[in-house]
Amino acid sequence: MKIRQFISEQKVTIAVQLIILLCVNAYLFLLSTETIQQEDILYLDMVLITFYLGGFYISYIKWKSSYEQLYHALEEGEDITREEIKGDDVSGEIMRYIVDTKELKFAKEQANNEERIKEMEEYLSKWVHEIKLPISALSMMVERIEDDEVGYDVKHEIERINLLVNNVLYGSRATAAVEDLFIREERLDEIVKTAIRQSAFFLIKNNIEVEMAYLNLEVYTDKKWLVYVIGQMISNAIKYAGINGKISFYGEEDAQYIILNIKDYGVGIAEEDQERIFSKGFTGKNGRNTTYKSTGMGLYFSKKILDKLGHDIEVESVEGKYTLFRIKFYKISDYIKVAKM
Repeated sequence: MKIRQFISEQKVTIAVQLIILLCVNAYLFLLSTETIQQEDILYLDMVLITFYLGGFYISYIKWKSSYEQLYHALEEGEDITREEIKGDDVSGEIMRYIVDTKELKFAKEQANNEERIKEMEEYLSKWVHEIKLPISALSMMVERIEDDEVGYDVKHEIERINLLVNNVLYGSRATAAVEDLFIREERLDEIVKTAIRQSAFFLIKNNIEVEMAYLNLEVYTDKKWLVYVIGQMISNAIKYAGINGKISFYGEEDAQYIILNIKDYGVGIAEEDQERIFSKGFTGKNGRNTTYKSTGMGLYFSKKILDKLGHDIEVESVEGKYTLFRIKFYKISDYIKVAKM
């Protein structure tokens, strides 16, 4: 905050003080006698000006301390709370009123946005359940197609539609509030088997070998959401492992975590892409390849869901050899500590 801004703000006060000083000088000049000389008037002017400047400087320091912090906060685009506004003068009260009004308006807008998002989620949920009915009907109808090759192709497209519909449903909920979570103790092998069954058509079509080991473990999670996340990992593995590929699921545990490892032996992830694979819309070198066609949203939504569940995820990959995802579940005592944070 510069002094010229303060001077501009105080120009009326300064002008009034100068007028008073001139009036006093004029009065004393008219009363000039042998006891009141011009030197005395000049001395009085110097004393008054010194007092004026001292008062002016003190006022400037107070003004600067009151508004400089707010000014810098505004320049940096930071939010200002009413507690940060000092002073009980009119300008301070006006600023507090403005801040209160802005916060109230923001709270109303946020509530409206949350309501609209909730309505959209409800609409999408109903739409997904409604569209699954004709998809199920098509699945039954395709069994009556006598031409095996045509029937197989139609079944493939139906499964793709079903997968995309599920992505719409879970993707729309991935960034929502946590009310939809139902955390309880679940068997890890049952969760993995459910995800495999849901992807069975594409696993069989691509002749993918599935290997499972040491999954007889119990974790605290939401089964529905975790099945979706594992399904995304399987979908990526099928996409990048190619025909006659292999996916391994195996568990391990240490003092703090139970860990689910999901490993495919496909094209892998470039080293420079590994830190950004969970970023929104990031497809990486392989995802941009027309052979694989990636949207970059599956892993983004998976990471969001795992964050909501309180699980960690890590990735390890060697390009051209393998990709390993490690989903880490806190053991019960540690999970309770994390859930309370």
